[in-house]
Amino acid sequence: MEKLRIVVVEDEYYVRKGIIQSFDWEKVDCEIVGEAANGKAGIEVVEETKPDLVIVDVEMPVMDGLEMVRHLKSRKCMAEFVFLTAHQQFTYIHSALKLEAVDYLLKPFRFEDLEECIRKVRLKVHKADTPLEEQILFSKELQVKNSYIKNAVTYVRKHYAEEISSVMVAEELDINPAYFCRLFKKETGYTFGQYLTNYRIHVAEGLLNNFDLRINEVAEQVGIPDSNYFSQIFKKNIGMTPKEYQDTRGMSKI
Repeated sequence: MEKLRIVVVEDEYYVRKGIIQSFDWEKVDCEIVGEAANGKAGIEVVEETKPDLVIVDVEMPVMDGLEMVRHLKSRKCMAEFVFLTAHQQFTYIHSALKLEAVDYLLKPFRFEDLEECIRKVRLKVHKADTPLEEQILFSKELQVKNSYIKNAVTYVRKHYAEEISSVMVAEELDINPAYFCRLFKKETGYTFGQYLTNYRIHVAEGLLNNFDLRINEVAEQVGIPDSNYFSQIFKKNIGMTPKEYQDTRGMSKI
């Protein structure tokens, strides 16, 4: 079986070296052909080595991982990508979905998770080495899972201001609610409720920049009519109350 050629792009030296040196790449028929400490250097290494897979951190100096992947895709790079992130933030996950990454890993990740990513990549890259039946089944499985998650994310973006639940979304997708919850957690790293809350808080941040809106009005507009509860979860997510956030933003405009 032909080896997968892999580049690792990670700004934290010991994390990068840990991935390269601690994982048994021979065991999974892979070889490391390059490494880089930021997205700009990563572009040069990828274009020079032409790997099958790029494992890339999201947050890096000089150029982040998302921008690096966008740049490479605009130049018709044929590599597959797996994102690394230490932050369970829906914005990163949503961006990864839009960029059609094979997968993403939350640091610190288990090597078993990395092996699963490599299996996905191998099925996409070296189809000739894989029985046709397995190719078809796995491809359909990936398409269905990605479709469910993308549609769920789209549903949240359209209906976050309403009273919605995982059961309602599962019904909209016409799948079993328990299966949907397991799938959403596995593919995004969040429960559906956590994702919905994070998205609502994200929208609320933008609305709080409108100083004509009261905090209870912002809470109402993002689907959390209890303003006290809204303030609690806003502080938990952002590190300050909505009032403190508005005051801080107001000072920055002076």
